[in-house]
Amino acid sequence: MACELMKAAGVAHASVDNITRQMLDWEKGLHFPRDWTDAYAIAFDTTPAELFGDAPPMWASSLHEPLAEIEDDVKRRALLGILATAAATVPLGYEGERQRAALNSAFGAAPTERDADTWERVAYDYAHEVGTIRTPAQVVLPELLTDLGELSMLIPQATGPARHRLIHSAAELAALTAIAFTQIEDFRSARRWWRSAARAADESGDHLLSARVRGKQAVFSLYEADRPELSSLGTAEEAIAIGRGVPCGGIASAYAAKAQALAQLGRHTEAVGAVEKLRKVFDKLPDETRDDTASQWGWYEHRLHFVVSHVYTLGGDVSRANAAQDAAEALRPGRISLGRAQVELHRAGCMLRTGDIDEGARHTVRVLERLPAEFASDGLVRRTAVTSLGLAPPDATNRPSVREARELLALTSGER
Repeated sequence: MACELMKAAGVAHASVDNITRQMLDWEKGLHFPRDWTDAYAIAFDTTPAELFGDAPPMWASSLHEPLAEIEDDVKRRALLGILATAAATVPLGYEGERQRAALNSAFGAAPTERDADTWERVAYDYAHEVGTIRTPAQVVLPELLTDLGELSMLIPQATGPARHRLIHSAAELAALTAIAFTQIEDFRSARRWWRSAARAADESGDHLLSARVRGKQAVFSLYEADRPELSSLGTAEEAIAIGRGVPCGGIASAYAAKAQALAQLGRHTEAVGAVEKLRKVFDKLPDETRDDTASQWGWYEHRLHFVVSHVYTLGGDVSRANAAQDAAEALRPGRISLGRAQVELHRAGCMLRTGDIDEGARHTVRVLERLPAEFASDGLVRRTAVTSLGLAPPDATNRPSVREARELLALTSGER
């Protein structure tokens, strides 16, 4: 955002760090961005009055108080990214959506099976966008929320099979929205969308969809900041019960979540037991589920190796962890993806755990720098990197290589 302000103001040589510090003060309300209002308006393609209203500006303050937690800064940057994406289409995009909503409301007919077909295709497309290296969460979230708003107006008008199918699509879209919010580390919003997804899935009458939503929730809740393992375990058990023993992606996700949650709790023997149950479910999955390597709903072999890698990395069994990492690499040699990056961060954690501190930290840096810039701060990748760096011995915290990795992640030096 600082770079965008500099470009809008025509300033080529200002210090990005200085502007960033000023932005933090503006966002905390310590003073008004008096000298940068026009630049903000240009960056967001609007007017100063639209952004700031008519409130009198406050004099600038030279004080800068660092944030207590880097989490707030990460969330703020993600939110600014969403706003910037939305602003790129304002006012034309907003006006167009307003007019389209008005047009849709003018149609008196109830939604039909053709409408249900359309929304199933919409949900299918989003399942191939969310969580991929092609589409950052900051880009896809505004689109998801817009489409969910439209779908929410159709469902009350629908009846019969069309209504159930629309609700089914709504459950999938709500779950994908929760995943995207997790990626930008807005966990409270993610929890609310998981609740909506679960309720819609239950109302759809499809128990496998209900299991899938809860299984995914159990997995993604592991990336929350405040010890989410017990909550994840409870959701995983719920998914397993709802699945009724049918081998499906939902139950596979549930056992994957159980294994990783138990590993994070240090209950390694139980975690390995959950991995073995996951293997048995995986072997019985329908071919279409195991062959689906492109969407959120597939449960393919790379995901199995990911879970095994994570569990054995945390358990300190470096040999088995490395074997899983190598197997994952063999499936996608040289391919850049978020899941691939996370497995390589597990590898860095193994190095750190076995005392190869500098190479482990350098490998963390290489993995992050290889990602496109907009994904380096992805919540799933960031949490995995934090966990891996936390495997370094306590006395390695201040080593230059570890500090470099933490600085790349925008972490405080004490976060472990």
